[in-house]
Amino acid sequence: MRGPGWERNRWIFLLLAAMGAALFLLGGLLGGRERQNTDYAGYLEERTRELCLSIDGVEEVAVFLTLDEAREESGMFGETKTGAAPAVRGIAVVCTGGDSPTLRETVTRLISADLGIPTNRIRVEGSERK
Repeated sequence: MRGPGWERNRWIFLLLAAMGAALFLLGGLLGGRERQNTDYAGYLEERTRELCLSIDGVEEVAVFLTLDEAREESGMFGETKTGAAPAVRGIAVVCTGGDSPTLRETVTRLISADLGIPTNRIRVEGSERK
């Protein structure tokens, strides 16, 4: 037979288990968003790299992209929707031929059109050929 403290200890144990499960789930959700943003940034970087390599005169490209936090949208009834793609804050491109003002302008305008960001958020610089 169990003692009188067993019932109280059981409830404390259940409460601690529930709190642990909630923290585990919350950590997974927050960590999942971070991973999704990293995957999305990698996808955009690779897409931009391929776009730049398709330009005549560009042989090597390095792309660095910065994202804003994922946007949260409010619904009609006040609910919050998450999962909207984060906005591109800025992008830097280092490529062969990036020293040329003409090529720099071409790369900047193509990236702006592709990603839908203003040209002042794009920086293109040249690199020396190996």
